Amino acid sequence: CVCVCVCVCVCVCVCVCACVQSAAVGSVLSALRSICGEGGVSFGAAVREQHGRDESIHRCCPPDVVVFPRCVEEVSALAKVCHQHNLPIIPFGTGTGLEGGVSAVKGGVCFSLRNMDQVLDLHPEDFDVTVEPGVTRKALNSYLRGTGLWFPVDPGADASLCGMAATSASGTNAVRYGTMRENVLNLEVVLADGTVLHTAGRGRRPRKTAAGYNLTNLLVGSEGTLGIITKATLRLYGIPEAMVSAVCSFPSVQAAVDSTVQILQAGVPIARIGEEGAPHPHSRDPSTKNNVMFAENKICGKHTFIIPSNVKISTY
Repeated sequence: CVCVCVCVCVCVCVCVCACVQSAAVGSVLSALRSICGEGGVSFGAAVREQHGRDESIHRCCPPDVVVFPRCVEEVSALAKVCHQHNLPIIPFGTGTGLEGGVSAVKGGVCFSLRNMDQVLDLHPEDFDVTVEPGVTRKALNSYLRGTGLWFPVDPGADASLCGMAATSASGTNAVRYGTMRENVLNLEVVLADGTVLHTAGRGRRPRKTAAGYNLTNLLVGSEGTLGIITKATLRLYGIPEAMVSAVCSFPSVQAAVDSTVQILQAGVPIARIGEEGAPHPHSRDPSTKNNVMFAENKICGKHTFIIPSNVKISTY
């Protein structure tokens, strides 16, 4: 009789726990739907799998649910719900990362920011623009067509700009224009508890500030661990008058490095430097294996590359 009573008690406890857990899940789902609407919350296996992987080699770790906020107010409200129920938050832009940062290794709620895709403020006279997290690099440069301006940071993939800020993206253009860290002026960030923070002040676009901690550079490269970037103010540049590229085949890696250093020391406005380990299709000598490509922004005047006479150059 004692054993039977114990078994009955255990079964009752398990049932009660399951009911409580089910009630908690139902409460969370109801709260999420009340914020984003029925169509803004997805449990579909395909959707969750899509948001559980990026371009990295890491295995897919899908979240428990994917939400699609449409504004910063919804992001803040969703974050408050997750904070109240101690749920992990995974921000998702375009999924072009290479580090597996979107993998929901502990489940949780994925915030897909693709619906927030507006270019909010463009100030051509100040060379800056403010964008939402769903705006990609190519979309911004397409929007800027006709203004004589462009955003030059190019990591290769057509990543979302706020995702590029979160990962401190770079690229071969960094030689001239720097990385995301040098090109972000202000960020709007939703913290884990739903608080909305402006790293350089609300609506401010300072090129230089000494007012307190540099929160902007703290958030750039934080990989989504400190908050969700919902708005970014970025530095723009004038489009060069002309561009020219050259592929130089060097006898050794050291010769390529030495020539690159001399070119930079001479003040030649090189925008992009890339190394190729295989013969370049435009190279005059396909047998060479140490190729370096230089892309020069010829804003004014002409420049001569400081390259040894025995190095073959192919321009295109």
